[in-house]
Amino acid sequence: MLWALASFALVLSVAAALVTTSVNVLLYDPDYYAEGQVRYAVGRTTEYSPEALQPVNRAIVRFFGSPGVSLPNALGDAGADPAVFNPREVGHMEDVRALVRMIGRIQIASLALIVVIALGRLLGQGRAGLHWIANRALLGALLTLGGIGALGALAVFDFRSLFLEFHLLSFDNDLWQLDPRRDNLIRFFPFAFWFDATVSVALRSVFSALVVAAVALGTRRLAGRTV
Repeated sequence: MLWALASFALVLSVAAALVTTSVNVLLYDPDYYAEGQVRYAVGRTTEYSPEALQPVNRAIVRFFGSPGVSLPNALGDAGADPAVFNPREVGHMEDVRALVRMIGRIQIASLALIVVIALGRLLGQGRAGLHWIANRALLGALLTLGGIGALGALAVFDFRSLFLEFHLLSFDNDLWQLDPRRDNLIRFFPFAFWFDATVSVALRSVFSALVVAAVALGTRRLAGRTV
């Protein structure tokens, strides 16, 4: 029973680690923010040039990684205007940071479970344990591919509704309902930016899952037996 639970946990942990790592790589990359802002000509639709947005992007990344730092302080420390976002936007970003940090905790917990379960199986069964681990890693990769495929189909069919449902499920207030005519947060990161970001996360997750699947298949052959 213990190893049956460990098997289930390992499969889920591999899938969770692949997706959350892809999400975090994007969220903590200010260069990705800048690329999207250039792509959607934020410098022409707002009074902020790409150069002026660079410290804003760095401040957001620092804000996500520093629970004790307020967004205005992070902006000021990065050399941006501390008042670039209004109180409603700052409140929403506090909610976003809580979500981002939860994703980070899921990533760490998933990676830790993978290491603990894999080491336990290897210590208990040696070479046979390696084959067992590879099988579960392969299942985790396939689960990731299936989940990304299903969400990808929904996103292509109606990303706007998927985006709305995400916000309704993730936040217990309406601070995320911003006005693109005046709120900088949505002006700097328009709807199309988030569609591209979702596609980017999906592609990164798929690539990582394919790598894990290939390694798992190679490991199974190397182990030389079926468990």
